[in-house]
Amino acid sequence: MHVMTLDEFELAIAALGWKASDFCRATGLHRNTPSRWRNEGVEIPEWVPRHLGLLLDVRRLYAAHTVPASDRAAGWFLEDLERLHAAYLTPPGGKAGE
Repeated sequence: MHVMTLDEFELAIAALGWKASDFCRATGLHRNTPSRWRNEGVEIPEWVPRHLGLLLDVRRLYAAHTVPASDRAAGWFLEDLERLHAAYLTPPGGKAGE
């Protein structure tokens, strides 16, 4: 299983328009938890990338059905969706798409 890096975490929350504190409020984590991941080398739990992947999928679905389509948006959606599915939505011990 791919372990989420801090850069990936920060990119994912930025794509949601969030800060780390927003993520903590939304998930019930203590506000210092992302700092522990960064400063103490604590590994980001497996559920975090899956949760963010689902939130990003919901955001894309919402945008796909409420925002007028554009070439730029279509490319962004497909590129990120493929990356997220490959990295984070793979079943434990399985391969993407199984």
